[in-house]
Amino acid sequence: MQKGNKIAIIFLVFVAIAVGLYLLFETPADVMTPLSEAEAAMEFDNSDMSEEKDGKTLWRIKADHVRIESNKNIIHLTGVKAFWADGDNEFRITAKKGIYNKKKQTVYVEGNVVGKTRDGLVLHSKNLTYNLKTQILSTDKFFTAEKDNRVLTGNSFTADRVMRIITAKGNAKLADKEVKQ
Repeated sequence: MQKGNKIAIIFLVFVAIAVGLYLLFETPADVMTPLSEAEAAMEFDNSDMSEEKDGKTLWRIKADHVRIESNKNIIHLTGVKAFWADGDNEFRITAKKGIYNKKKQTVYVEGNVVGKTRDGLVLHSKNLTYNLKTQILSTDKFFTAEKDNRVLTGNSFTADRVMRIITAKGNAKLADKEVKQ
């Protein structure tokens, strides 16, 4: 056999082996595509998160459904029930959905937010944010807070975690509740 034919055969065998190895170890393109940060790493039902200090619960958040993003810093909540406590005082809320941001240490809820304190305050708002670092509740939307036949309204507020001290902002108004006859 001539030297040129031997080289051509060796080259063809090498190419055949390379193509065979490529086809054997090829990974489909969709497997190699990285997940976007918004895609869920985990999902589950009936979640319960809380923080305790000195054996007492400071806050608790329950959700009917939870979706944790792949970066594990954002937790999406649906069917939210939460409460914040301070001694004998307590503030309970319900909301359609929420987001717990572990990095920012905030809990944001929205969708028909209704809150009640043990001493009779009832809050209605479109959203509510709780900052775990500062322990401040706030909203940046119109709200009403009713207690003892008095109604506080405003475009936003900040408050301690059990709604004892509320600072209303933007067209804030405190008035007697209108009695329907």
